[in-house]
Amino acid sequence: MPAAITLFHSYLTAVSALDLDTTLALFTDDFELTMKPASAGIPVQAKSQLLEGLERTLINWFAPGALKFTVHEVYETKAENRIIAHVNSDGTSKLGTPWHNEYMFIVEVEGEKIRRITEFMDSGSLKGFIEAEMKASGA
Repeated sequence: MPAAITLFHSYLTAVSALDLDTTLALFTDDFELTMKPASAGIPVQAKSQLLEGLERTLINWFAPGALKFTVHEVYETKAENRIIAHVNSDGTSKLGTPWHNEYMFIVEVEGEKIRRITEFMDSGSLKGFIEAEMKASGA
């Protein structure tokens, strides 16, 4: 199995477990996360910004292991250090809100670490989840 696929599976496993130390250890020092589509207005995130984002969102929303990822397809690109993956995630938040999302990831590795992730997410699903969480919390 190519290193990019192995690293990507390790990334999904660490995120599902909400294991931030392991997640960050998978990244190069100059790691970048780009969230798409651009219309979402989310700036490119460095490693430290991703950590802050995970703490603000997933750590607050889910218990460890509550978020499950299903990898449907993984495509190797001509560049040996890149893959494209179609993934779904499902779970239930701490407040009982169902989570269902669909993604396309472009993952680039450098050596034994992930250098860059470009993530296309179903922003409509995210919006509905946040609205339901706000309602469930009484906000």
